[in-house]
Parts: sequence; C-alpha cells; structure tokens
Amino acid sequence: MNDQTDQKDVPMGFAQLYYTSCEHGLSGYAGYQFNAATPGVDPRILREVERFTVYEPPRSYTAERVDDHPVNLCYSPDVGGVPVLSRVVSSGDDPSGRPGNYFAHSLVAAGPGEAGPLPAELWEADFWAEAPVHGPDLPELSELSELEVGPGPLDRERTDAWVRRWPPEVVARLLLAADDAVDDARPLVLVADSASVAHWVAALTHLLSPERARLLSFATYCGNPDEALVHVIGVPPGSDTTLWKGRFTVYDPESDSVDGLPGPGSRAWAVADRLARLGTRRAAELWRRALPYASGREGPLADWGPVLAAAALLDGGAPCGRDLRAVREWLPEAVEWLAQDDAAALVHRILDADTVAPAGARAGIRNGSAGGPSGGPGGAAVGGSTDGTLVGAADGPTARLARGVSGGGFARSARGVPGRPREGVPALGGPPNGGGSWSGIPVRSTDPADAADAAGAVDTALDHAALAGLQRVAHRLGGTTGVTERLERVMVRRSLDDIAAGRPAPPVAPMRSESVRGAARDRVAALLDGRRGEVCPDRAVELLRWARAGGLAPPAESLERYGGDVIAPLLAGSRLPDPATRALVAAHPEMRRGAAAGLAELPRDRLAALAAGPVGALFADDRDGSSALLRELRLLGTDSRTDLPGLLSYVVSVRREGRTAEAPGRAEYDVDEDLLAGVWGPGHGPRAVLLTLRALRPGTLVAPGVGGWVAEAMTSPPEEGRERAWRELVDEVSRHWLRTRLPEPGQRVVVEWSRVRPALVALRAAGDERGPDRLGAVYGNVRDTHPVVEEVTRRLVVRMLLGWRRCASLAEALRDCPAEVFEAYCEAVSLRLAEERPDTATAALVYRTARHEALTGHGRSQYLDASVLSLAVAEWRRRHVVRMRRQLPRESGSGFDEWAQRLRGPRGHGLFGLGLWTGGRRS
Repeated sequence: MNDQTDQKDVPMGFAQLYYTSCEHGLSGYAGYQFNAATPGVDPRILREVERFTVYEPPRSYTAERVDDHPVNLCYSPDVGGVPVLSRVVSSGDDPSGRPGNYFAHSLVAAGPGEAGPLPAELWEADFWAEAPVHGPDLPELSELSELEVGPGPLDRERTDAWVRRWPPEVVARLLLAADDAVDDARPLVLVADSASVAHWVAALTHLLSPERARLLSFATYCGNPDEALVHVIGVPPGSDTTLWKGRFTVYDPESDSVDGLPGPGSRAWAVADRLARLGTRRAAELWRRALPYASGREGPLADWGPVLAAAALLDGGAPCGRDLRAVREWLPEAVEWLAQDDAAALVHRILDADTVAPAGARAGIRNGSAGGPSGGPGGAAVGGSTDGTLVGAADGPTARLARGVSGGGFARSARGVPGRPREGVPALGGPPNGGGSWSGIPVRSTDPADAADAAGAVDTALDHAALAGLQRVAHRLGGTTGVTERLERVMVRRSLDDIAAGRPAPPVAPMRSESVRGAARDRVAALLDGRRGEVCPDRAVELLRWARAGGLAPPAESLERYGGDVIAPLLAGSRLPDPATRALVAAHPEMRRGAAAGLAELPRDRLAALAAGPVGALFADDRDGSSALLRELRLLGTDSRTDLPGLLSYVVSVRREGRTAEAPGRAEYDVDEDLLAGVWGPGHGPRAVLLTLRALRPGTLVAPGVGGWVAEAMTSPPEEGRERAWRELVDEVSRHWLRTRLPEPGQRVVVEWSRVRPALVALRAAGDERGPDRLGAVYGNVRDTHPVVEEVTRRLVVRMLLGWRRCASLAEALRDCPAEVFEAYCEAVSLRLAEERPDTATAALVYRTARHEALTGHGRSQYLDASVLSLAVAEWRRRHVVRMRRQLPRESGSGFDEWAQRLRGPRGHGLFGLGLWTGGRRS
C-alpha cells in the first residue's frame, strides 16, 4: 500500500495490533488495552482502532458459550487515515472475572490499499490470533507481509459457488444496495450469521470494480448497527429490526423478498444484473478486460455500463442493442482518453450492427417510432441509396482489431496500453473454462425502453442524433482510421433520403471527407435542379439547412435556377409568400437573383403591384443588382414622399446596380421620363425640376426626353406666387450641364431671361424714386420674347409697382406702361380692395394717384377711379372708409368727403351718418 507510482511492485506489509482486557499490556495497568502491537503505529490510529473494534455479544446468547458468539470481521478503508481490517471474537471473562471480554486482532495497512487480497477474503484465515500474549514480558509483534496475509480462504471459487445458490435478481439487488451505500445511501443490514455475512460481503466485493471493492466497509456482526460506521452490517438471525428499517436497508436473504430492497435505476441495473449472472470468477475477467478503457473517474456501477459494453464490442462479442446505445452515447466523451484504434474500432462495430439492422427498424427510428430525436412527419423511409453518386458498401463490416488487457492487480492508474495485445489474459469470447462469451448472458431489464432490445429490436439501428454524435467522435480521430469517410457516407445518404421523404433536416457537423463532400454537393444540386423531381420550398429549406450545417455549398447555378424555376412562379401567384419561400429568399442571394430574374418577365403593372407588397419586401434590403427593378418599383410604390430628391438619388443608385449586374428588365438610363413621373407625379412644376437638377450629378446617364421634361416647366407660366421657383429654375439651368440637352424653346427662355433679368434687378434697386426711369429698359428687353418671359416679367413689374408709395412716380409709371401692365396692376389692386379686410393704404394711394397732375385728363385716371376704387369702396363697411380717410393728407379731406358722399349716397346725418366731419375724432 505504498505509493502506487513509485513502489507499486514492492510487497506491502501490515502492522498488527492485539486489543483486549488483560493484566499486562502497553498501558502498564490492568484493563482494556492494547496487549501487543507492531512498533511505530501512530497513537491516533491506536485510539481509532480501539473505538472501531468495540464488541458486545448478542443478549440472546449465553455468556458462557463464547464459541457460539458471532465473529466480527470488520473493515474500513479509513480508520485514522489508513485501511484497517480487524477480527473480533468473544473471549468470556477477563482476568478479574468480569464477563463480556473480547479479543481483537487488527491489521493496519501503511496507506490506501490497491493490491493484495480483498479484506472479506480473509475470513477464517490461518494467521488470525485467538488470544492475547501472556506473561509480563510482552514481545513486539512483527509486521505481516502480503505473502503471509493472502490469499484468503474466501476466494472467487468459493464466492462463485455461494452466489449461484441464490437467484441472480437477489444477488444483483444486494450488489446495488451495497454500491449505493458506498455513495452515502442507507447502509445495508444483512440478517444472517456472521459466516453468511462474510460470504455475502466477499461475493459483493468480488462483483464490484476493483477500486470500488476496497471502498466497501463492513462488519460481519454488530449488536447495534447505529454504532457501526460501515456500509454493510451483519446482525444475527432473530434480531428485532423494526427500529432500523427507517435508517438502513434491512434484508434477510433467507426469508425476505427483493421487493423490500430499493428500486434500481436502469443503467445501474443493467451492470449489476450482468455481473450477477456472470458470477464472481468471470466478473474478474470482465473487470480486467474493461479497465484499460476506463477514464479513471468511474465510481458507482451505473458509470461502468458503457465501459463494460465497449470491452464486449472490442472483444468481438455479439452486440446487443442496449450495449450499442450505451457505447455510442459514451464515445463522444470517451474519445478523450481511448486509444485512437480502440475508438475507431468501436465506431466501426456500431456501424456494422447498424448495417445488419432491418431497413424497417432504421426507418422506424427516423420516423420517431423508436423514440429517436429526429422523428418527423410521416413518409416512407428510403432504405437504400437513391443516388448513384453515393453507392457502395458504405456500411460494410471492418476488420476486427486484436484486443487484450494487461495482467497484474487492479491498480487505479497503472492501466495497460489500449490497442495492444495483453499477455496472460484470455479473451472474454473464450474464457479459460470454455464457457460462452460474457456478452451472451441475457440481462433482465427493469427499463421499459429496453423491451425492444429483448424482442430483437431496433436498438442496433442508428438515428440521426446517434450518427451526429459518432461524427463528432470520427472528427476527433482524424482521417487515418477511415471511419470518417464511412460514417459520413452513411449520414449523407440517410439524411438526404429523409429530407426527400418529408422529414426534418437532421443534425450534422461540417463534413471532412472530400469524396463525401463532393458526392453530397452533386446530389444536393441534382435535387435543386429537379432532376429527381421538383423539391418544394419546405423541403428545400430543410435541404439547404442541412447542407449549410454540413459545410456543403451547393452550386450557385443550382440555387439561381431553383429561384427562377420554382420560387418566381410561387411569388408571382401569391401576394403573401409562404414561410418556406420567404426563408429561402432571405437566406440565399443566388436564389433571390434567380427569383428576381423570373419576376422581371411579368408585365410592368403586375410587377409594380407585387413589389409594393410582401413580395417586394423580400428584396427590399437586397444589395445584388439583379433585384434592381423590384427594388425600384417598391421604392416608388411605398416611399413616404418626404424627401423626393433623396428618393430620386436612391433610385438612380439602384438603377446603376442593375446595369452593372446586367439584371433582366433593367432601365437603360439612370434618369428617364418614367422615373421622373414616378417620383414627382404628373403636372410637375418648376420646383420639382429645380430639385431634380440639383440632385443630378455629372456622369448621370440621362434619357433624351429628360431635356423636354425640364423645358416643359420652363416654358409654362408658373402659378401665381411661384415665380421665384421659376426664376431659380431658369438660373439653375443656365449653369447646369444639362442645358445643352434642352429643346429649342427651353434654350430660348434661358437666353431671353438672361437679357431681361438685369433690367429687373436694376428696376428693383432704383425703387419708386428713380423707378420710372428704369421701366423703359425693362419694356424694351422684354419685347418679342417668349410668352413665359413676358408673363413673368409683367408679374414682377406689377409686384414692384404695388410696393411703390410715391404718387408722382406711380402716376408716371401707370401713364407710360403697356396696357397689359396697367390691366394687371388694376386687377391686383382690385383683389386687394375686395378682401374682407381691404388694403385701405393702397386704396388711399390709388385715390391720390388718380388725381395726380401726371394723370390729369388721362383715361387711365378715370379707369382707376371708376372701375377700381369706386366699385370697391361702395361695398366697404363704414370703418374701412373711415380708415382710408385717415390715411389721406388734410388738404385732400374735403374732396374725399364729397367723392365718398356721391359714391355712397345719403346714409344719415353728417358724413356717412356720423355728423359733421372736423378732420379729427368724434368727441
């Protein structure tokens, strides 16, 4: 029990201790004490051994018949930090005559033990002392060597015969109870004589794993189990166990039913039942064979199920479904410590078993009938390959690797080298006694999920989740073992068959076998191309999801062809695409490209309606030029029209993308009449054209008709009040690169306005003081110009005249202006005077202007008075007339009063019924 890495081959010794009530001992006085001991034992250990070996004979036994009292062989792996095995016997009266004395012979190991005989094997061993040392001179006890201690009488041959006396279910249930007790579950109390308890304990330790066996503490007899801090406790037959059943698992092998034992878990039961049916001799071979494949972290029996199953598979035994399932669930973790050849061989064995499984069983698992996680919608499973590119013996058997285990003890870390033959250990398929393979022993399952296995079931067939787990294992192993290519061929064939049959895409990691990747890509392309029948969108979603997970990039041509042949007709026939179609268009640019090309063949109005709805939304965020037409129509159909120049610029960029990509239905120009009408609508004005020109950058490809569109706004008179936009437009055109593309009328307007504009600027700068002198230049420059130039000039001159406030200048201007200007001025004044709140200041100015000497005797003076002022003032309210009167000079007051009285007639006393006018306010 020295350090296993440095001294594992050095024979281990055991210190001896005698403890009893005697006159002469190590304490120097009479009483209970250590009678003799091997020198050097730690006093702390002596105190713990003293408490550990306390003995009280059963009360039902007579004190005189000590030979009938039970023997307590007790063991604990941790008594003061070291393993201790003690044999305690009743010895009658002590030297003073008091009854109840006992003698304990203890063996103390130097450290945690991993070699030598198991403690329970030493029942009735020859070296046990029966009595203390007598005499005053106490000899020192020598240390017993491992050769002197073992092997014990209760060897595997005797325990094997013992367990075969009992039903395997009893043995398995007691084995599980003891195994659970090691993990701090309820201790196991066996109601039996001490010899039977010793046999049971020896048998259980022979069935447990070597390391677990040395952790199992026991006492073959204890008068009070509450005081025994061990896992298995023996109590004599006839004991009253009523008070113990709440704290212990109590069982009488002779009379109790196994139903009183705790119910086992399915994983632990599979191991325990197998061990119980093997027996203790063949269990040793099983453990010796399995230990090289363990991680070293296994504990209870449930942890050992896949390890034992792996040993069976590597030994070439006939596999059962439960073993295959356990191994394949364990392999993704076990590949971390298994030898590469061992892990690869296990994968091949699992695939071999899957190959011989009935096709219907595999289909049942993939359909979900066997509880596989990849179950899906109904549909006939495809048992064989449907594609010539994936044919071949992908699931064929492989050569078996020779297996063996190293000889020697059950060392925790001194494992054999996996994958190499071990000498001195026969294969489990042919044990030394000529019996059958251990894996052929049936196991009675307590798990309903294993019922299928017992009936010849489908557990050997692999579902997609199991294949995905094996794929992760194969990838960890690399490509040297050939397992990756074989496994991935199976996965590709079954996955594509299932997808085509209507089932969901199975889980898969990126494929690493180049040959498999190429074959899989070809088959995916064939399915998308329709060479094996059209694949509907929901199947295509699953197919491409699986391909993406497997690291397979389908050919872009196949995706584009599917988009044009399948997706485009579906989008054209429905205003609300189904989820699968939306998913395909969103996830695959090549498919969007093909769908856009197919939709571009539709009539323009039909395509515009689709683009403005859910179909167009699928392409709204696309950045591929192939969808330029759809995106343009969607922009024009759904834009909020809050930034029309921005909309125009964005559509121009989209059109450029379309021309670069040579998209079907692409526009020939960046800007044409259709686009301008779509952005600005019909009847565009100068403001729209002005913003368009400012948005056009040099290099923009403009259609020939755009010049006419611009000239149309320039040659049409703007709406009243929009003259500024017209002027800004003409000014913009005069310096814009598009000017040379205008038709002749537009060019004429630009040239003629360039002559008139300076005269108007000078007129505005002169004001009403020098304005009359500037009007002649304006009239001269505007003569014989384009009608729109004449119209805009007339409006601007009238607007400036309305702003003049000097009567002399206004009278002179009205006298000499063209008739069209005079008429326009009179009309503008009439509109101001006809408002609900008339412009009385303008009315007063016109009243004075009409009477100015510059217009005296002129017909225009009479027209202003009779046709403009009189008609308006006659309808005014009294307060408006009063307000006009107040804005006249005092010298004009009397004449205005007479004019107004003639115009409005008598309406009361005084002026307008207000009494005599004094020129001021009424008091």
